Amino acid sequence: MPRRVQFRRAFSLVEMLVVLSILGLLLGIAVTSLSGVDETERTMESRNHLRQIAQWLDGYAGSHKDQVIPSRFDFYDEQGGGPGVVAGAMYFRDLGDTDAWLQTNNPYIPPTDPRADGVSQGSWADIMWWDAGLTSKMNIEPHPQPGGLSGGGSTWGSDQWAAPQRWMYEEGNDDDFSNPLRSAATNVHNYPMFQANGQGTLDSLAARGKSAEPLDFESRPIGMPTPRGGSAWERDLPGFFAANNFFDARSMRDITGEDSDSSVDRMITHSQIRAPDRSLYLVDSFRGESIGGSPQLDRQDYSDLTEAAFHVSMPADDGGAPATQEIDFRYSGQQRCLIMYLDGHVSTEARWRTFEDLTGSDDIVGRGVRVMDLDLRRRAP
Repeated sequence: MPRRVQFRRAFSLVEMLVVLSILGLLLGIAVTSLSGVDETERTMESRNHLRQIAQWLDGYAGSHKDQVIPSRFDFYDEQGGGPGVVAGAMYFRDLGDTDAWLQTNNPYIPPTDPRADGVSQGSWADIMWWDAGLTSKMNIEPHPQPGGLSGGGSTWGSDQWAAPQRWMYEEGNDDDFSNPLRSAATNVHNYPMFQANGQGTLDSLAARGKSAEPLDFESRPIGMPTPRGGSAWERDLPGFFAANNFFDARSMRDITGEDSDSSVDRMITHSQIRAPDRSLYLVDSFRGESIGGSPQLDRQDYSDLTEAAFHVSMPADDGGAPATQEIDFRYSGQQRCLIMYLDGHVSTEARWRTFEDLTGSDDIVGRGVRVMDLDLRRRAP
């Protein structure tokens, strides 16, 4: 009887492709799951930063007559005030004598005009950094005087910092320094996002801030984050929490530089806020530490600058016009941002399109977030 020859059946090409497809799908799911966990951790850490900021915000109000920490301030031509109020110069020694300050807030280049260069420009983060004593809590060593600058002395105490900015990360401290006043996730964009022709901005991070820059609408050099300059070139560095500039404490003279304008600073208290649970204080941004126009400006300018900052416009929307967006949707694949309200609670908001989509109007329901005119005073439309 002839012997039966048995053949071992091999995988067909189709079966191999099916197996490879399944393996690829499983790998994709695993990678997505791991990246999702990482993103969730960054989001949660950012939320924790905001909750801590809310506690410090309450602490500041308790010791400063119920005042909300200003989004921006400028004490260039004012005396006194104490370190709990004045923390705006990048470094300083004698708060009562502006001549004793390091005459620039840009550590890369000497100033030309103290007011235009923002010698005493500061933000909520500078005040909070000082008020919460974060330099000593975070065990940060004093920063040496930057090379190439003259005047202002050469040594400062370790408790004389304003909130650290880009230079902190550029000098090799990014591995061991986590600023609780900034996001745990990185900036997705530089600012501005796009050039006037709608093309992607071509940035040179190595040169930004280290050479003369054009001026912004407030006659300050572009290249450093607000409030120290017109724009932030900090992509891939920890993202900014930007304070609603409704809380701008600068006087009109601080803004214009005109001696004939009022020198009365504008302070807001918590008790003046109409709806703190809906009033935006901080939001994720890639421009800097404040967002929107100042209420001290002309009413139309205030509205235009504030609405433009919150309007999410991409170049394709209107034939290549530059984006005006300053919100950074840095979570969930650039689809979500965080907002901290004046009562301290934090919300996660999906991407919106227009200012009205966020706030609502007579014709649009919106999300009910309040950005402008947060106090109890009535204003003409």
